[in-house]
Formats: sequence, structure tokens, C-alpha cells
Amino acid sequence: MYLMRLNDCLRNNSCYKYYCNRFSTQSLSDFPTTFNPRNIKYDWYNSWEKNKYFIVRPSEKDVLRMLLPPPNITGTLHLGHALTITVQDILARWYRMKGHPVLWIPGLDHAGIATQMMVEKHLGKTKGMTISDIGREEFLSVVWEWKNQKETGIKSQLKALGASLDWSREYFTMSKDHNNAVIESFVRLNERNLIYRKKDLVNWCPTLGSTISDIEVEHVFITEKTDLEVPGYDKRVTFGIIAYIAYPVKDSEDEIVVATTRPESLFGDVAIAVHPNDERYTKYIGQKVWNPLRETYIPVVADSLVEKDFGTGAVKVTPAHDRTDYAIAKNHGLDIIEVFDEHGKITDAGKQFKGIPRFVAREKVLNELSNKGLLRRVCDHKMLLPRCSRSLDIVEYVLKEQWFVKCEDMARKAIDAVKEGYLHILPATHEQSWYDWLENIRDWCLSRQLWWGHRIPAYNITIGDKVEWIIARTENDARLIARNTYGSSVKLNQDQDVLDTWFSSAILPFAVLGWPKQTKDFKSYYPLTLMETGHDILFFWVARMVMLGLELTDRLPFNEVLLHGILCDAYGKKMSKTLGNVISPENIINGATVKDLNEQMKESYNSGILSKKEFERLVSGNKKMFPNGIKECGADALRMTLCSHNVKNEKINFDMMECETNKFFCNKIWQASKYIILVTSGKQYQQPKCLTVIDRWILSQLSATVKAVNDAFLQRDFHKAIASLKSFLYYRFCDFYLEATKWGFKTENSNIMQSHTYSLRTCLEVSVRLISPIMPFFADELYTRLSDKFSEFLSVPSLMEAPYPMPQQFNTWKDDILDHRIQKVIDMILEIRSITANVSKKTDPEVHIVTCDPEDFNFYNEIIHLIKGGSKIKNIYASLKSNHVKEDKNGVYYCSSSQCVLFITAKVTILCYIIHSFSASSRLYVISCIIVLLYVFTYVSFQDSLVLEKVKENIDIKMSQRKAGLKA
Repeated sequence: MYLMRLNDCLRNNSCYKYYCNRFSTQSLSDFPTTFNPRNIKYDWYNSWEKNKYFIVRPSEKDVLRMLLPPPNITGTLHLGHALTITVQDILARWYRMKGHPVLWIPGLDHAGIATQMMVEKHLGKTKGMTISDIGREEFLSVVWEWKNQKETGIKSQLKALGASLDWSREYFTMSKDHNNAVIESFVRLNERNLIYRKKDLVNWCPTLGSTISDIEVEHVFITEKTDLEVPGYDKRVTFGIIAYIAYPVKDSEDEIVVATTRPESLFGDVAIAVHPNDERYTKYIGQKVWNPLRETYIPVVADSLVEKDFGTGAVKVTPAHDRTDYAIAKNHGLDIIEVFDEHGKITDAGKQFKGIPRFVAREKVLNELSNKGLLRRVCDHKMLLPRCSRSLDIVEYVLKEQWFVKCEDMARKAIDAVKEGYLHILPATHEQSWYDWLENIRDWCLSRQLWWGHRIPAYNITIGDKVEWIIARTENDARLIARNTYGSSVKLNQDQDVLDTWFSSAILPFAVLGWPKQTKDFKSYYPLTLMETGHDILFFWVARMVMLGLELTDRLPFNEVLLHGILCDAYGKKMSKTLGNVISPENIINGATVKDLNEQMKESYNSGILSKKEFERLVSGNKKMFPNGIKECGADALRMTLCSHNVKNEKINFDMMECETNKFFCNKIWQASKYIILVTSGKQYQQPKCLTVIDRWILSQLSATVKAVNDAFLQRDFHKAIASLKSFLYYRFCDFYLEATKWGFKTENSNIMQSHTYSLRTCLEVSVRLISPIMPFFADELYTRLSDKFSEFLSVPSLMEAPYPMPQQFNTWKDDILDHRIQKVIDMILEIRSITANVSKKTDPEVHIVTCDPEDFNFYNEIIHLIKGGSKIKNIYASLKSNHVKEDKNGVYYCSSSQCVLFITAKVTILCYIIHSFSASSRLYVISCIIVLLYVFTYVSFQDSLVLEKVKENIDIKMSQRKAGLKA
């Protein structure tokens, strides 16, 4: 409600007219009416780069060392990236202004699976080609072209957000130097016997034709029968059902009924398993049952891995496609039969169903079992469905011979680092999850069946019917090892697979500083100070950086981890293409019409980035969320909005309305600056011998704000810093203090004017430096303009060269007693506002503050301008009770304390408002109450003010009851 009050006041009220008559507006001729972010952001960023503010500057203070989590080259940055960038940039700018050198390294991630899939879509959409049509080498050439194109756009976005990155240290995870570091890491881990190759169950995406990491598997919870779209299927596929199938017991009339969600996998059943303590099946253990599709008998085995409460308590064992089944098969030496191939189709084991897609085969298998009289029933069932986050295909667990790294010992070191306090995780609520995941960690599958990525430095040779593997840094090294071991005639072939992207990302903290070489940067800046990223990749990236850092460098890669939550829309829903609630940072910064938004979506669709359904969903989402487009807010407002909520929360809700409000905040400070120029231009700036009470109060509030903001940054509580700044600038400075100074300047008292001039300009100068890390474009633009007006402002090209306000500089101003007294006065002002909210200012209302305490009487008179400015009432008088002459007007007494009474005239206006708020049938009753009230006002003395307040309270209750239809 206060957003534009100052601006309106400056334009319309008598105070502004008064100043316009007295002061020349020449001082504002070169000061824009409002802050326009569009025209200045690129100019300032170019200036920062030109002045080399982003490089490490020599200092005796500790260096802040950070790494920007590399955005993927799949497309453009989203708001999640903007949150990470803003948090890190605030810290970088804060530390620089405190005199600390800052190393903040930018980079891009090649994002193996995501990028290959995106480029494949692009090729298919724009050229009608597949990667098999062009071959590996040409495809890789296309990907490099894609990377160069996307890199330009991403860097432009980073600069638009104000990211003060050291671009001279930019890295890419597929560069030659990084590839050397990746190979060295793999070789060293192998030399320590931590790398091995074996056939094991892995997450397999048939659409991608590759293994995928756990983070790329989304488990969708289904509560009932549900039809879902699956890539490669014309019709929706039904999930959320369970089938009960009978397995006849050999040489018996009995049967064992098994419940399964995967009837199509019966061709791979090699046993029925029951819990050894399940009395229902004890007699069948060791016997055999008939597998009706394989047409063979399979054993009944007892294993404690079976859950007695699932289904019927008896489970079919399909070891080639289920982790638990695989473990049971290993325990009992059972055969392993693969039912699904790499494309999600039935293998030779499926007999007549060979080559049929798995979910088409499901229906056929159920029909076959029904015809055989072995399908007992099919019903709804709750289940977790594993889907590939990249392709939305259903993940299969398949047996593949892959490369793995042993994790148990490395995980133990990572656990100890947190437990012993060497590694700090913020918020600490994630520590238990850290322990739980690392204590139950599985070995890490490193292989990916892709073309885009780091080729695994492993080479095979065939000796008879056996394949031997050699791991080496180069092919020449591998060939030398092969010749020395197997002779010169062997043929060497490099593994066609590439390494998991997370492996190349896990070595970033030391690889970007020159490791494995002992470079000057590595010696000077490793380990990093802080790793800031989303909590959703705590295990898949942060934990792995810690494990490999400790293993390969014997040191933690960083000492502090700051985890932010998942960015959601205003309704708490995660932003995604699926929901159609994605907002691009550049659209918020620059603004976008509905036509602009649709054109952007259409361009992404035409290039293959969006599918048709994603395109339609996003267009529909934009129409609902932004029927009038997106208003231009600027980077500063976006940055403030992103950090206005606690970034440590699980979810962070982003509201465009809040972003627009923060743009108004910029204008609020801009307008306040105009006022200060107007009233203080040409006046001497010096600290007066005696500050007025309200000047001492605002400087005390400034001191408290400086401390609060620094403490908040230190604790990484950015929302608290922003809340403190808003509370000071919006509320205390603009809404109360600045309004009070208008009355002070009107007195033309030289001491008051000098005191106000000093305090106004001091507060403004310090405040702009305070907000600089959060709103760098706005702060630099405003400060530079003000420094041309006021000599006490620093003559610096940018606030990046200015010192940050520190608490110890302003401690002498802190006055807790005065703060407490003024807060009581502010409470009183708010009550006056509430009471006079519907009083027409044309009635020229009066407020009389009556007190029996001489000290309070003097205090109220000293701060009378604060009360006038805050309440917007010019006729305010403070008097001692003994000297007060009762006004011959209708009025209301307000008792704020036992020592003070307010008398507010022109109350009739309020009473008339109250009357009209009631129905016609209630007005007579209300008028009667008013007559009684006025009678009381006439005859009750000030000594009985507390009694009067009670009478008023009782009448208010009766009026409320009447209005609600109740009878008193």
C-alpha cells in the first residue's frame, strides 16, 4: 500500500509545491524521472569487464573461491540457473567490497545424454535425419556446432543477470585439458584397484539406447489403473495393475498364486521364491512348479529377501530385470534369462512373442494365461514406475557388461568429513540424508552407450575366446602394454562407450585449476571455499566431488556446501515443460508480449527442442499465466525476488507479482533520491554538533540494518538481508523519516536543516552500498548519479571499488532505548492512521496528544514532525494534561497508555461511514448507539478516559453483533 506514496506525495502534495517554489529544479534536470533498467544493464556490465573487476586482485585477505555449476549446453538458462547465479554473485560482490579477492570460475557442461538427445531431435526435425544416417564423426561435428551456438546465448544470459564471473578462466567439460584430467582420473582410480568391469543390472532407457544414472530415473507414484504415453507406442499403455497368476505344483493338485506387475516377463522366470518363515508355503519349499509360458518346471526356493506382505507372499524370480530377483538368483545359483533387448522388445526367450514391444506383449501374455485358465484376476495396484527423465520412456533393469568404480571406501571418507566437522552442509537438515545415502551406496556404473562424451580410456584385445582389457592414458601406451604382455600381433580396440557425465563433472573443483599438473592456480586456490547448488543433486554431484576429491587429491574439494531448494511457481508446483509453467529469466528482465512468448515457443518447436505436446502445453500455460504478457522488471528486481525467500527451504515459490513489486522498490529509492537532491542540493554536508531526535533514530536504525545485513550474508540467509533492507528503506526511512524531514525543512531552522541534510545523505549513501551486491545495476547507476551531486559520495567508477558498510563503523549511532521509544510512537501513528483512514482530509482533522508526564511531553514535541509525516495530518499537538483545554468539537479519545490520551476531531465523518456500512433495518439501532457515544464524549472527562474506552468497546461489540444478525 505504500509503494508509490512517496512519488504521489512529491507530485501532488503541498510540501512538494512548497519546495518547487523555493528550490530550483535545475538540480534534477539530468536525473531521470524513473529508473529504467533496460537502457543500462549492458553498459554497466561492459564497464565492469573493461575495468577487470572480475579477476582475482591481490590482497592479504582470504580468497573466496567458487565454481559456477556448469549449465548444460542443451538450450538456455532457466530460473533455477538464475537462482544459483544470483546467490553466488551476491556473495562474490559482497566479499569483493569487503576487500577479499574473489575467484569465481564460469563454465559449461557437455551433458552427454541430454545434449545427444537434443541434437538428435534437432536433426530429425530440421533435416529429417538420424545419427545412424550421418555416422559418429559427422554427428560429433554437428554437436560442436550446436555447442558454439548455445554457448553464445548462455553467456549473454549470464551477463544479463549480472554474473561477475572471471571469463578468463572459462572452461568446458569436453575441452582437451579437461579430457586429459578425466583420463588421468580414470587411470589413477584403476591403479588403486577401484575400477572394474563386470556384467550387472543397470538402468536402461530403450529410447536412448543407453544406461542412465539414478538421478535420471524419475519414480512416478501411481495409485490406480492409469494410462500413460510411452515413446514408441501409438496407444497409451496401462499401468497401475497387478495380475494374479497360478503356477501348478508338480505332481500335485495344488497351485501357487503369484502377484506380478510384469506378466510379460514370465519368459524369464527361473523360480518362485517365498520367505522361509512363511508357514503358508513351507511345505512347497524344494518342490517345483510349472511355468506355463516357458513350458518347464522351475523350483520353489526360500529367501529372506521376499516380502511376505506383498501380493500373495510368493514372488516370481526374474533375475535379468529386477535387482531383488537378481540377488535371489545369485543366492541360489539360478539361471538368468534376458527377456527384453536393448530396444525394449521381447528376445528369443519369448518364443512366439519374439520381437514384440514389451507392453504390447503384456496384453498378449495375459490373454494367453487366461486361455490356459491360469489368470486368477487383474486389479488396480499402487506402484512406483521408473521413467527416464530425458525421454519419458519406462526404465528397464537389464544385464550389461559395464565399467564400475568401487565407492564404499570413498563414501566412508565423505561421511567422516561431515561428522568430524571438516565439511559443513547448509542447511544441516541434509546431513542425515548424506549419511543415509553414502552408507548404502552402490558401486557407480560409469559406462554410457553414447557418441557425445569422454571415450573410456580402455582398450580390448581378443586372446582365443577371451577378451582382455587394458586401461591406459593413450592408445600408444595401451599398445605398448599389449605388446609387452601379449606380443606384437594383437589387435587393439578402444571401448566405444563414453563415461558418465557426472564423472567428468565430479573432478571439476581441481581439474579447472590445472590438475593433474601442480599449477600455480592449483596450489593457490585449491580447495574451493564454497560449493553452492541445488539440493536435488547433493548425492549425484556434490557427494561424488567430495569422494573423488579426497581420493585423487587427498583433500576436500571445498569446505562448505550451500544447498538451495527447488524453484516452483507461485502455487508451489515445480517448474517444468510438462506442467507448462516455465518462465525464462530474459522474459522477466526485458518483458514479453503474448505474441513474443508464443513466437519463442514456436522457434523452439521448429528447431526440435520442444515436442508438439510440450509446445502446446507451454503455449496453453503462457496463456493462463500471462494473458497480458510479462511486464519488464529488470535484472535487479529478478535477483531480489529470487533471494527474497529462504533459499535453504525444500521449495522456493516464485511469484511474478512479487517481482513487479520489487521493481517498484527500485523506483521507491529512486524517488527518495530525487527528493533528497531537491531539498539538500547546495547545502553543506557535515555532521552537526547536535542531531535532532529523529535523525539520531534513523541513524540508529541504519546501524542496526548494516549489522543485520552483514550477519545475514555471513549465515547465507539472503532473505533476511533483503527483509532488513526493505524494512529500513521502505518503511522507516521512506514511510516515516523522509516524510518527517519535509516538516523539518519547512521550519527553515538551520540546525534542523543541517541535521536532516547530514542524515538523509548519509542514509542514502550507505544504503545504496548495502544493496549493491543484490541489485548491482541499479546501485551503480544510482550511486554514480548521486556522486555527481554530492561530494561526500565516493568518486568511483563502480561500487565494486567501494568498501562495504561494516557494523563496527556505525556502532556509535546505535541507541536501543531511543529505538524502543520511537517504535511506540510508530505504533501510535499506525493507530492514528487506522482511526482516520476514512476521514476526509478536507475536514482538516486535528490530533491532540495529552500526557501527564513532562518528559513525554517534551519528547512528543521533539518528534512532532515524525508524527505529522507518518500520519499525514498537519494539525497535531502535544500538551500536558494540566494545560490541555478541551476542544468544543465532537471527537474521540484514544488511550494509547496510562500516561497518554489522543483526542482526534472530525470523527463524525467516520461515524457516517459506519452508518452507511449497515443495512437500512440496522441504521436506527446504530444511530442510537452513536447518540449515546456522543453523549458520553460530552460528559466524560479526561480522567475517565479508560472508562470511556471500555464504553466504546462495548458499543463496538453490540454493533458487530447487530451486523451479524445477532441480538444483544
